[in-house]
Amino acid sequence: MTIPTHVPIVVTVTPPAAPSITINDIVVSGINSPAVAYHHTQGTSSATWVIAHNLGWKPNVTVQDSGGSIVEGEIVYTSVNSLTVTFTGAFSGNAYLS
Repeated sequence: MTIPTHVPIVVTVTPPAAPSITINDIVVSGINSPAVAYHHTQGTSSATWVIAHNLGWKPNVTVQDSGGSIVEGEIVYTSVNSLTVTFTGAFSGNAYLS
């Protein structure tokens, strides 16, 4: 069977009815979808950052100072939902957990 070129083909896409939520700028969609990452902003300069991420596991951690440089610190996982990062000096910035 040949479809005439003057007949439009219509495809309907229906998004899932599941809600979407935003967790610190990371969008997670669908019912019972686990969070896969967490973004922490440390607005106040500190040599110790305490991060409650609620991911349910011990994530990888990347820290950037306010100037955008990657900074290394000592990570202590205090539970599957929180951690502490200790640095040699105080600064502010962001931590990206995944």
